[in-house]
Amino acid sequence: MAEVVTMENLIRYAEKLFDEVEIAVYRSREVSASVELNEISMASTRSGAVTIIRGIKDKRLGLAIVDSDEEKRVKEAIEQAAKMARLNSRDEKWLSLPEPGKYREAPKPNYELKEASPDVLVEMLVRAIKLAREKEPNAVVAGGEGGVSWEERHVVNSHGIDVFQEGGAAFFFVELVGRKEGVVTPGIFDFDAKRDLNLDVEGVVEKAVQKVKWAYSVKPSRNEEVPIILGPWAIAGLFSYALLPAFSGERLVKETTPLAGKVGEKIASDVLTMYDDPFHELSLEPVIADGEGVPTRKNVLIENGTFRGFVWDNYWAKVYGTESTGNGKRDLRSGGINIGFHNVVIEKGKRSLEDMIAEIDRGYFVDGFQGAHSSNPDNGNFAVTANPAFLIEDGEVVGSSVFLIAGNVYELLRQASEVSREQTVMPFMNTMTTPFIRFENVRIAGK
Repeated sequence: MAEVVTMENLIRYAEKLFDEVEIAVYRSREVSASVELNEISMASTRSGAVTIIRGIKDKRLGLAIVDSDEEKRVKEAIEQAAKMARLNSRDEKWLSLPEPGKYREAPKPNYELKEASPDVLVEMLVRAIKLAREKEPNAVVAGGEGGVSWEERHVVNSHGIDVFQEGGAAFFFVELVGRKEGVVTPGIFDFDAKRDLNLDVEGVVEKAVQKVKWAYSVKPSRNEEVPIILGPWAIAGLFSYALLPAFSGERLVKETTPLAGKVGEKIASDVLTMYDDPFHELSLEPVIADGEGVPTRKNVLIENGTFRGFVWDNYWAKVYGTESTGNGKRDLRSGGINIGFHNVVIEKGKRSLEDMIAEIDRGYFVDGFQGAHSSNPDNGNFAVTANPAFLIEDGEVVGSSVFLIAGNVYELLRQASEVSREQTVMPFMNTMTTPFIRFENVRIAGK
């Protein structure tokens, strides 16, 4: 209980300098191992603590970050934040830090992850290299990584919020490049991520090897309108940049979202239901509170194609006159809070990816996009290169291809016709849990 008393002491100390104050402590431990060109290139363990002070005096914000949780250094950071607040100009929009709320019961953390050794990850990578070389001797494991992260978060503020949560997750990915008969494939990725160490090394390698074998047969692309199936990596890449920012309440206030005034309107095909839920069974971070200590909840974004609403942090919700949806995400580099997502879920369907492919006479399965980061969330426009993409003819994948797609993400959402029963959690970019999605009549430009 020593730490709780310390946090109480720190809040009392800070209250002498501020009208209201928040102290957030993050302790983390990260273990990782990497592979490069069939060799283990690195194994490391890193741990540390970061304390962030956010104090308000006369509507002036003071922020300070210190890479420690020691009382003496945190008190120094509190004093630093108070100096900063005096120098800053008043924010007339500021209302207050959040109040305590009702929290869901946290799932029991997997403490095996807290003690994980790099040796476990090295063993996984060695197994992956061996498997890949057995299954496809012409392929090289060009890159790959295994990682385990553990984090303990404690957020306390002067209004009575006091939330402690802990937990961890593990991920594993490989990138294969095949060389055969003069053909060099693009980098082919596959991955797995869970809240335990039972990562599917065999399944990851098997799927990556299958895609490498497809990629040996290079097929020219042409200008046409075809059905395409997007895989999780492609969906997460495109949606993270072109779509998800539009659900931010801050953008509604600033009038930079194309979704303003569209709550209750159809913005996508009936087959699409999308929500943010940290408690989904595949979620990597089942947090009970956001970065400000506000309770998290399931927030429906799109229900059977209909737009259901925006997500909010405490500041922008109060500016707009609504309540936070528990979507305040802490930026550990700046100390500030931004509106973000915990785990965006696209609801799965009933049929397998295999069945979906089997019904396509001519079309493509797209595993990844390049250039998604240059998408425009203000209007949903994007221009991307589909690579790797795989040509489907008469219900079978017959080779790999590269092509361009330029369009609008909201038009694409309306073209969705089916979602697969397989659902994958993407541990990179925004955390997304997504099936494979089929879209009809997508206009592509051959390369």
